[in-house]
Amino acid sequence: MTATSGPGSSTASAADPSRGNDGSLAPSQHVGPPAQRPGAPAVPPPRVGSENARRAKAPRRPPRLASLQLKRVDPWTVLKISLIVSIVMFFVWMIAVGVLYYTLGAMDVWSKINDTFSTLTSSPDQAAAGQTDLITAGRVFTVTAVVGAINIVLFTLLATVAAFIYNAAAAMSGGVELTLGERD
Repeated sequence: MTATSGPGSSTASAADPSRGNDGSLAPSQHVGPPAQRPGAPAVPPPRVGSENARRAKAPRRPPRLASLQLKRVDPWTVLKISLIVSIVMFFVWMIAVGVLYYTLGAMDVWSKINDTFSTLTSSPDQAAAGQTDLITAGRVFTVTAVVGAINIVLFTLLATVAAFIYNAAAAMSGGVELTLGERD
């Protein structure tokens, strides 16, 4: 004698002790994946790249935002940072002028300028006696180094004074408002 309990269900023998009178499973029996059965070995957690791992992730919350005010800038730190930046920019300046000088020298620009200068400043009776070049590597790099040193002092001084001015203005107005947020 067999009993069916609905469409799509399997037939069960009436003598099967695991089934109740209505054909349902007894509470002591559990049907499911092997990991869910009592006494069965546990299934390892899903791998990071698997579909189950993507489904198991918690829903992402939006990044938090914080609204802050920049009330004070420390002038001593501004002095140190601006000094370091201006020294680095000094070396960048020297390298840029050196590249420009040697590039124009390779195109004979300096020799043409020096020839034109000596032609304009020499008298006909002293043809080649006192020929001096207007533009030389020594003069170019000396002027470049002096301008760079002046820039170091000015940039550092102006940045430090700007920190003092900002602190005074922030004390009166409350400072600059910043909105900071976490990365996505």
